[in-house]
Amino acid sequence: MLVGCIPVAFVLTILLFPPWGWVERRWGIESVGHSGPANWCFWLVYGACVAAAGGLELAGRRAMLPND
Repeated sequence: MLVGCIPVAFVLTILLFPPWGWVERRWGIESVGHSGPANWCFWLVYGACVAAAGGLELAGRRAMLPND
């Protein structure tokens, strides 16, 4: 799951380029540069991806449990 989230997070980080520019303009946090989004942007999206995948995994496991 952790390795599978890496390419997903990479693509999502690139697709979220316009909102990263808004974050930089709004709050003054360096988030975009000439080479793309900052590293923290990737790690934030990666963390969200891992959390979502983990939540889906837990939901799937609970759905497979027998109802008592």
